[in-house]
Amino acid sequence: MTYVDIQQAMPRVVAPGVTECGPYFERHARGGYFMVGQRQIHWYEEAVPQRGPYLLTRDEALGAALHETEGRE
Repeated sequence: MTYVDIQQAMPRVVAPGVTECGPYFERHARGGYFMVGQRQIHWYEEAVPQRGPYLLTRDEALGAALHETEGRE
């Protein structure tokens, strides 16, 4: 990994109560996860879609993470 890759993968707050880790890059894909409390919601995106229905895109995972924060205050 390059320095830029490491900087991009550093944990950061993307919404109140939601921290994103990643993206982590592979040859034909990237992935990461969102943390809400102790829960991790993983996402994975392929350059050539071959995914199964069990994988979330980044947008789907962010939506799930934001949903998790509702009522947590």
